[in-house]
Amino acid sequence: MGEAKRKKKDRFSPAQFAALERVLEVAYRRARAGLHDARAATGEQRTAALVAIHHDTVTLVDSLAEEYFANDPEGPATRARIACAKGCSFCCHANVEVTILEAIAVAHHVATRPDLAASALATAPKVAHMPPWIRYDLRIPCAFLRDGACAIYDVRPRACRAHVSYNAASCEEVLTSGDSKSLPPMVTFGWPRTVSKAIGHGTLHAIGHEGLQAVTVELNAAVALLLERPDAVDRWLRGEGVFEAYEDTGARDHFVAGARKIALPE
Repeated sequence: MGEAKRKKKDRFSPAQFAALERVLEVAYRRARAGLHDARAATGEQRTAALVAIHHDTVTLVDSLAEEYFANDPEGPATRARIACAKGCSFCCHANVEVTILEAIAVAHHVATRPDLAASALATAPKVAHMPPWIRYDLRIPCAFLRDGACAIYDVRPRACRAHVSYNAASCEEVLTSGDSKSLPPMVTFGWPRTVSKAIGHGTLHAIGHEGLQAVTVELNAAVALLLERPDAVDRWLRGEGVFEAYEDTGARDHFVAGARKIALPE
């Protein structure tokens, strides 16, 4: 492969690849340590240990995005292009694919808000097994959308944090066209999305190494299940297959970023 073609395919700098290697390691180690803590605890302390994993890993998405804006030569220009703002909620009608740990953290927060809990339980059957483009075309909003803003903003999943658009009009078209599957992909800021995927790979790898159900789940469906079944977390920590998989990731030993593979931790 010629140098020009190689550079075009390798979208990430050496520093970014090094950061992704660190992210995989941190996410993996943090998840395993937190799962050990949770299994040794009971009651609210068990849930708190699991919620803490989500809190500690999800902040990596925000912090590495801010590092990019501050340190990369293209950072300021990239920040200026971002169209996302409070009140812009076109993307909040998508299926949200999350890890079980993220679903547990969101459900723990939602359980303190009866209005959000009721909304989650009402939305889940509406979107069950629904392809994402159909949900867009039917304009079914996230259960946690309130007056155009996210009601779970502080604990929102990585996928929501990492979906950063450059063109609000394009996002609106996807929601309002009635034929979203036929439209070209939205142009988004790729770095936080890649960081988020790396965290997800590291986390799922850790969950699998603990002998637990290591699948991604749809946010609304998983939160509704957790609200309806108080014993779901305990059963999952015992190794039961409690959740319906959104995507069964299977066994993987590497993470692909651009043109390179990064080995997952052992």
